[in-house]
Amino acid sequence: MWLKQLSVLNFKNYSESSLEFLPEVNAFTGNNGVGKTNLLDAIHYLSLCKSYFNPIDSQHIKSGNDWFMVQGEFDKESISDFISCSLKKNQKKQFKKNKKDYPRLADHIGLFPLVMISPNDSIIVTDGSEERRKFVDNVISQTDNKYLDTLIIYNKFLAQRNSLLKQARQTSVLDLGLIEILNFQLEEVGNIIFQKRRSFMEEFQSEFDRHYQFLTEDAESVHLHYESPLMADSFLNILEKNLERDRIQIGRA
Repeated sequence: MWLKQLSVLNFKNYSESSLEFLPEVNAFTGNNGVGKTNLLDAIHYLSLCKSYFNPIDSQHIKSGNDWFMVQGEFDKESISDFISCSLKKNQKKQFKKNKKDYPRLADHIGLFPLVMISPNDSIIVTDGSEERRKFVDNVISQTDNKYLDTLIIYNKFLAQRNSLLKQARQTSVLDLGLIEILNFQLEEVGNIIFQKRRSFMEEFQSEFDRHYQFLTEDAESVHLHYESPLMADSFLNILEKNLERDRIQIGRA
């Protein structure tokens, strides 16, 4: 699979631009600030329905305009797929494959896999565990659509639980029955996510070792170790033990 053509309208610093690519290696060259990275971000939109750098879609509309569009043609075994993403200010983002709207953006993830590398990726190592979870989730979601659905459901349940805890701080009343239901729902999908992440790290370790050995010419070795509280306790027990802490911390947020 490869990207044959890319066009952008009112996207970031581009009023209009179209490019054609070769199935081999392609490279953008130019002075700083001319928009090379913006073109890469446009490709990221076509694959993952969003910007790599900024999650606020409206901020990618070129100044002085009220909409943008990114279009691309992908070649998969000599069959072309036309992808388009457009946004008007104060309206919902539209994403289409071969001129047909997706019922859900999640249905598009993984159809056109993409790897984006930037200097900012150092935060995977230097920052907290949240950045590493995002990296793992992004990779798995592009190869396992069921995992992405599970992740969406988990985040939905978590948002409901957090909302309930915030309300409890305001009213001084916590519906423990509803919290218990949400805890059970979180445990069910949370265990699936945990197992998928652990399996991924086991497979990723060998690939990581191989590439690291190549880069260092076998001068040193590095090992990845996946840690989770679920290795020592059940999901439900962890939620119940941390309920009071969550009630205080989330209630203040």
